[in-house]
Amino acid sequence: MARRAVSRDDFKGLFALFAFAAQHNENHHGASRLLHLFMSSRYIPDDLLDLWSECAEATGPETIGEQLCLRAHAVADGSSSYDHASAFLHALLKALDQTQH
Repeated sequence: MARRAVSRDDFKGLFALFAFAAQHNENHHGASRLLHLFMSSRYIPDDLLDLWSECAEATGPETIGEQLCLRAHAVADGSSSYDHASAFLHALLKALDQTQH
């Protein structure tokens, strides 16, 4: 099996980074919400990570970064809520698909 371009640990690291930024900005509730996604990211299905890898390779890094930051900030400020990292990833993939069309 080929190695995917984006690993589970890479994806977990994104949540950790955004949680750290929220904590640094004294947004403790936002950091808590992002840490919840960090913890649940260990259970993201492999097929969803494969889809994310394909999308990440097909989409430019600027678009990926923009959409990822928008969604992470929405979680941190409480305007978006996801019960699991998989739901966050599904929403991100949907948004990226819409920007490509």
